Amino acid sequence: MKIHNDFTLYWRVIPSGKRVVYYYAYDEHDKRLGGWSTGETTMTAARIKCNRLLKEGKLIPNSDYMPTFAEYAQGWWEWETCAYLKKRRKRHNLTQAYADNNRKNLKNQLLPYFGDMPMNKISRDDIEAWFDKLIEEDYQNTSINGYFGTLKTMMIEAVTRKIISVTPTEKVEKLVNDRREIKIITPEEFKKLFVGDWKRVWDNDRISYTANKLAALTGMRASEVLGLKGGFVYADHIYLCKQYDEYGYRDTKTKDKTNVPLPDDMIKDLEELKAMNGEGFVFSLDGGAAPVCRKTMYQDFHRALRNIGISDDEISERHLHLHGWRHFLNTELLKGGLTIPQTQAVTRHKSDRMTEWYLHFNPEEFAQARKVQDALLDPTGKKEKDGKGVKAGTGEKPGRPDLKLVKLPERKESPARKRA
Repeated sequence: MKIHNDFTLYWRVIPSGKRVVYYYAYDEHDKRLGGWSTGETTMTAARIKCNRLLKEGKLIPNSDYMPTFAEYAQGWWEWETCAYLKKRRKRHNLTQAYADNNRKNLKNQLLPYFGDMPMNKISRDDIEAWFDKLIEEDYQNTSINGYFGTLKTMMIEAVTRKIISVTPTEKVEKLVNDRREIKIITPEEFKKLFVGDWKRVWDNDRISYTANKLAALTGMRASEVLGLKGGFVYADHIYLCKQYDEYGYRDTKTKDKTNVPLPDDMIKDLEELKAMNGEGFVFSLDGGAAPVCRKTMYQDFHRALRNIGISDDEISERHLHLHGWRHFLNTELLKGGLTIPQTQAVTRHKSDRMTEWYLHFNPEEFAQARKVQDALLDPTGKKEKDGKGVKAGTGEKPGRPDLKLVKLPERKESPARKRA
């Protein structure tokens, strides 16, 4: 029979990055149990503590043992191994970005405050005190609500696993939304950026000029713009199905696969880049093998804003960034007369009232969207007056024969429905 020591010590790095000594113990049947945290950061201190627990008959915790939040948090939000994520992925399309964001919240915000607390001792008062601490440290309420969302998820799962009987987050309300207002680009500023001498405004950088123009006319996210390939550029629309970000070339954030209508002027710009990069990434400096750096797009956008007279202070005060093009287009489409479902079909915004009915539109059904886009690009308003620039449908849709085309029925909007 193999003879064991009463306990075995070993190191473990907890999610906060701190090294803590854990231990295994053995029962009367020589079965290894544990491990459990000693809470100590040196082997000497851990050995002294385990010897004391052994003398007190407490080396093997009884059934009433309650882990600390740090012990419970071991392995949480690890993309490949987290038990909670494995369970969720059976039923939902999760992204690694979602897991990474929650892991960052856990490491930077939750563990430093709750890490040493036993799970059953964390109370609503503790959470409120944590809120107050973060507010005093000048965190925005919207950021704090995000951290709280991570904590709430973990506590609900702790109840599911019967570690605790009730979650302390149950009756805790989120903080009031204090999201900073984004003062979007105006139509007049849009025309200065894209209708005049664009080579002067954009320092003759065709890639950043075209990328920002595409984002402005479609509401595409920066990662979706970078993920566009030449093979998905057609005569009057693009097929949007992928994005490119720090996780590589992958499905879009919402997993949507949709046609996005474009005016002739925008298609022409894309075709010029496609001629250089073929079926590869449209916005590329190496023949389509890889897209340009996202940071470059941001820097070039801000440089163009400065070139039309918007100072760095104003850029900062108005929070002007690439994602603001989604706000810009959403506003212009609604001002242009599109219904909320039609606008959502172009921008791909989600709401509780939106259904999959609106996810796949035929580009030829978007006469109104094309009219708004053409009007933005035409400073004289001539196209809008004479009806040119609104391209009539030609029947069969090019490109994606397997994509079902749908036509919206007439729909009345409820007066109470808010435009978000």
